[in-house]
Amino acid sequence: MSISERTTTAPPMTLGQRGILSRFGPSNRAVFPWVLMAPTLIILFAIGIYPFLYSLYIASHNVILSKPYLPRIFVGLYQYQALIQDPEFWHALRKTLIFTVQAVFIEFWLGLGLALLFQRQLAGITFMRVFILIPMILPPLVAALIWRYMFYPGAGLMTYYVGGITRALGFGEIPFLSDPAVAFQTLVFVDVWEWTPFMFLMLSAGLASIPRQPYEAAEIDGASSWRVFWTITMPLLRPAILIAVIIRTMDAFRTYELIVIMTRGGPGNATTTLNVFLTKTGLEFFDASKAAALSLIMMMIIIVMSFVFIRVFRSKTEVAE
Repeated sequence: MSISERTTTAPPMTLGQRGILSRFGPSNRAVFPWVLMAPTLIILFAIGIYPFLYSLYIASHNVILSKPYLPRIFVGLYQYQALIQDPEFWHALRKTLIFTVQAVFIEFWLGLGLALLFQRQLAGITFMRVFILIPMILPPLVAALIWRYMFYPGAGLMTYYVGGITRALGFGEIPFLSDPAVAFQTLVFVDVWEWTPFMFLMLSAGLASIPRQPYEAAEIDGASSWRVFWTITMPLLRPAILIAVIIRTMDAFRTYELIVIMTRGGPGNATTTLNVFLTKTGLEFFDASKAAALSLIMMMIIIVMSFVFIRVFRSKTEVAE
């Protein structure tokens, strides 16, 4: 049997198939792009737009998860008013802002210092770069569990060695997770340990993208290293700084696993941030409406913070130009 005899021809399209193809096929340039984007738009609506709209609905009604038999009464902006009048909300907001500012500030300067250091040709630089990135690779839950056991009173590795040093100096053992002030700073320390590698990675990429010509011109002019850093490196690094700071600010603002695993928001409410307060409101007190309103407030705070960062960096870039 020849090849031509074995070859089968496709059946002709029916009238309905031709109509569908002409209406939704590549020939219809107004509709066909929407057909290609339809799966993505459906997924985006299912996991993004619909939950957001439902949160708006829940926040404007009185929904108590422990009392599903109660009718859902429209309350307007009552939940937002209740949050504004709640001192626990302001306490959690203050703790969240302090945690975010401290963590991001330290991570930025440590990451920038490491990025500048690794611009030099050092022995074993590849191994050291991989070693530095290990904390960022660990899942946040695993990192939190590791540090919780390292700071465990009387038995943790950090408690044992640091406590030995403080006792030798005449001080008592440091209550890493039981003293309100120390517990908060312990969380900042662990967050800095975990996410400084992210800053290092982002800023290293930014430094690698800076052209060499400005540095060569500054070297010919005899500019000092400090002047080169502030007049060349920092202005040209602003796009990478903006992206890194915005991402880390949003992430630090909604830190949850680290705090819940290590302190559960305690001792007392010393480490209760907005995310922890949100979880307690929604899953412990079953006040879904108040929790939804709080989540929307957190979203607006993050949007405002990102907008401020972008405006500040953009204004500085325009002045520099």
